Formats: sequence, C-alpha cells, structure tokens
Amino acid sequence: MHRARLPPALTRLRGGGVGRERHVAGGRPAAAGRRRRSPMDLDLDYERPNVETIKCVVVGDNAVGKTRLICARACNATLTQYQLLATHVPTVWAIDQYRVCQEVLERSRDVVDEVSISLRLWDTFGDHHKDRRFAYGRSDVVVLCFSLANPNSLRHVTSMWYPEIKHFCPRTPIVLVGCQLDLRYADLEAVNRARRPLAKPIKPSDILPPECGHEVAKELGIPYYETSMVAQFGIKDVFDNAIRAALISRRHLQFWKSHLKKVQRPLLQAPFLPPKPPPPVIRIPEPAPGEGRGPDALFRQPLCADVVFCLQGGHRVFAHRVYLATSCSKFYDLFALDSPEPRAPRNRR
Repeated sequence: MHRARLPPALTRLRGGGVGRERHVAGGRPAAAGRRRRSPMDLDLDYERPNVETIKCVVVGDNAVGKTRLICARACNATLTQYQLLATHVPTVWAIDQYRVCQEVLERSRDVVDEVSISLRLWDTFGDHHKDRRFAYGRSDVVVLCFSLANPNSLRHVTSMWYPEIKHFCPRTPIVLVGCQLDLRYADLEAVNRARRPLAKPIKPSDILPPECGHEVAKELGIPYYETSMVAQFGIKDVFDNAIRAALISRRHLQFWKSHLKKVQRPLLQAPFLPPKPPPPVIRIPEPAPGEGRGPDALFRQPLCADVVFCLQGGHRVFAHRVYLATSCSKFYDLFALDSPEPRAPRNRR
C-alpha cells in the first residue's frame, strides 16, 4: 500500500499526543517500521502562529438544510431546486473530511478582517432525542438553522434548540440562519408537483416572511441571516459573520492577541434580490375573416378600445384616446386631466 511521506526531518512521537514532535537528522524515522503520516494528517492549522481555528457547530431540525449549507461552504457544492426536493434522507457531514480531503482542508482556510482562520464545521442530527453534548464541546460558535418553509422549525428554535445550546455551552455565541430562502419566491404548485408523492405539500401560509426571523433573533439577542443553496445566496454572509462572532468572544478571553483588535461585529446582510418574473405573454387577437390589419382594423376592434361613448338608445361607440387627442385639442385637454404627469403644451389649431 502506498504511504505518503512526511516532510524531511519531521516525525511524530508514538503516544506523544497532538503537538509533540521531534526533528531527526537526515530525515530518518524515529523507529523502524512506524507508519508514516501525510501532511494532512498532522493538521498543522492548530499549530500555526496567528491562525485561529474556529469550531462551528451547525444545529437545527431535520430537513431544514444544515448539511446542504455545510457542503456549500466546505465543498463549494451547488444544487438545483429539484435536487433539493428529492426524498430527504437524514445525513451528517463527516468531520474527518478535513483530514482525508485536501480540497476541503484548503477551503477551510480564509481571512476575515485581516485575521487568518481555519473553519471546522460540525454537522449534527436534527432528532430532538439525540445526545449532542460531544458536538457542543469546546465549540467557538453555533449556527442555529430553521427552514423558511416550515414554521414548526422556527418554533423549535426557542422551545428546544436555544435552551439546549445554553445548557451545554452557555457562553458560546449563536447565529440564527433561515434556510431555503428560494422557496419564498418559488412557484409552490410546481414545487409540490416535483416532490415525492407522500410528502406534505408546502402551502403559501407556511412561507415565513423576513420579519418572523428578525423578531426571534431580536428576542434572543443574536444576529440573523437567510440563505439559499439554489441561488447561492447568503452562504458567505453566514460563516463570515459566525467567524466574527467567535473571534470577538475569543478576544474577550485572549485580550493579548493584538491581531484580533480589527475584528468587526457581525454585519448586516444585504437584501436578497428575487429572481425576475417571467415576461408577460402578449396575445394579439387574430383579425376576423375579411378584415385586414393595421390602424384601421385596430380602430374597429372593440377589444382594444380605451374610450366608449354611450349614446341614446343603448348604442355604444368604441374609440381610442390617441386618435381623439391628436385630432382635437378638447379631447387632449380632457384626457390630460387624469394624468399625474405634467403635460406638455399643445399647439392649438
């Protein structure tokens, strides 16, 4: 089996624990037959000076989009709306991806407010009866997720998740995140048709407006953001500001670290621009047999008239403003009365 080599003159002592290393002249191993580890296995982000390693725990109900959010940040994963509507299978993103995947490890490194960081994301099951105390241990920030298309998931934020977080890590900052923002502007009839047959349909009353999330966040005293995996919106906002919250909390405890002085408080999120609606379908009526096209035919077509003269005997004459206003100044003045814009002076004949 192929075994990756360590950098020259670097090997780890057996049983020495994380961080204990020694240099060997000429790069020879400390003991014959010892397995060599790859540089990723060493995970030197914990040992780099001025690199802050952030443990971010993501919690929330099942099927609100926690794992999708993590994969979007850690793996740059993109999904279509129909992929997200597939049958939900509870999954947890494995933390050991930072050791076995070089790309994930590289994407964990970033610079926020001139501070070099390494973000470690911890996924959790959404079942309320699961024991998550191990995941909460030594966490730097908690991202609390709910679905913008599931009011129950928002109610569980205050009734279940927030008390649990405060019980296991009372001093850890929390960031509230509303997921599945794209469903707020989606065609719900098409969405329900694309879902599995026995899935509960999404009703317009299930869609939560932004005010609901902001009210809960204000009540709990935590920042609030919204995300969409389909539109790739808000992913960077969520984790950059979660990192800021973690670094500010760390700055209060490790005040001697001068490079943390420039860290800002979590910023406000720019509003989401909804997708453009489809263009209107304009249908021009077909002319009746024997009728031609052009202004004369349009003039005789009642469907397109915008002025109706009601005469005695129940007779009605259909006309058009543009013809009347250009042919007679009286009609021009009459039609200009209900126009909110100032009208240009017209040369009277």
